[in-house]
Amino acid sequence: MPSLNINIAELELDPHLLRTVEVECPQSTATELPSPVVKALRASQGFSLLLPQILGGKETPFPTFIEFAQAVATADGSAGWCVTQGSVLSSLARFLPTDVAKSVWTTPDVSLANGPKIEATTVKVEDNFVLSGSWWFSSGINHATWLLGVATQKKNKESESAIWHLFKKSEAQILKNWDVAGLRGTGSYQFDVKELHVPQSMTFEVKIRKEDPPLYQIPLNLMFACGFAAVALGISRSALDFAKERVKTKIKRMETKKMSDDLLTQDQIGRAEALWQSANLYLKSQVQKVWQDICEDSNCSLENRILLRLAGTHTIHQAKAVTDLVYNLCSTDSILQTNDLQKRFQDIHVISQHMQGRPEIYSLVGRHYLDLPVKSHLL
Repeated sequence: MPSLNINIAELELDPHLLRTVEVECPQSTATELPSPVVKALRASQGFSLLLPQILGGKETPFPTFIEFAQAVATADGSAGWCVTQGSVLSSLARFLPTDVAKSVWTTPDVSLANGPKIEATTVKVEDNFVLSGSWWFSSGINHATWLLGVATQKKNKESESAIWHLFKKSEAQILKNWDVAGLRGTGSYQFDVKELHVPQSMTFEVKIRKEDPPLYQIPLNLMFACGFAAVALGISRSALDFAKERVKTKIKRMETKKMSDDLLTQDQIGRAEALWQSANLYLKSQVQKVWQDICEDSNCSLENRILLRLAGTHTIHQAKAVTDLVYNLCSTDSILQTNDLQKRFQDIHVISQHMQGRPEIYSLVGRHYLDLPVKSHLL
């Protein structure tokens, strides 16, 4: 079972949370988190860790949030992913009028879901926005109670803005079309609405505001980047731990000694540990450095945004490299659905295909270090 470090202990978690995730999730082949896991995470505000304190949330310091996401993902990747997705979305509550936000977050364990649009339109009609559209990859939508649909609105001939619309899940049609091998438990379904009237008070634009607390100086995309990197670290840690235990007893066909006595196995485990430990330290040190800077001057500078951007993406790639290494090491044990390593392999390969893991992000960061101008929504 993953150990709770001091930061996670400060969140006053139910000590049985990770055990519940670790026991319940591997037994499920459903495309949703098991009910006992959802219940345990709700009780710990695990889907809303970044909710503002004014709404009863923890407004968790960013480094602590990263530790939490990693710990849950070490127990199960899908659970860790849903923790990250829901918690980052909960940070958006700050953009609503306080009385409106309190009517939504009647308790701090309320959970949101959203996803990238397939197509969407919004039209301002008096005090409402009329929203139509489809969104998919909406992780955690099964246990969410409210949804966020994003659609662009033209400001003038040359510019447009992304409008976020908040509405009850019951107002949308859910299409359960999450047919995948990895991160199955996230239940990242599609949802549709047609000519839904959303009050203007339930809409907002996402932007950095200097008057907001330190946590909310971090751009939304970078919250996701580092959160998903932490999930990747948790998944790869479990893959590596599985391999370490397996090679202690496994004897390959036509061989006479345990794999752990083989020099090549020892070499591969050593390399995997080096990769994982360096990636873990890299992400945590960059997050901590940026967090300290933000707490001092209430601003996430371009340089610090670059640090988080590179750390998030590179950690995902390194976590995948660790998982691939031990997957190859364990040979036929790796392909069995009954072995945790197969699930971890599928999970990490789904994460590697996410926008936050795009290889072209390296060139974006490279431009900055070559003193070339950079402008991207990923920063």
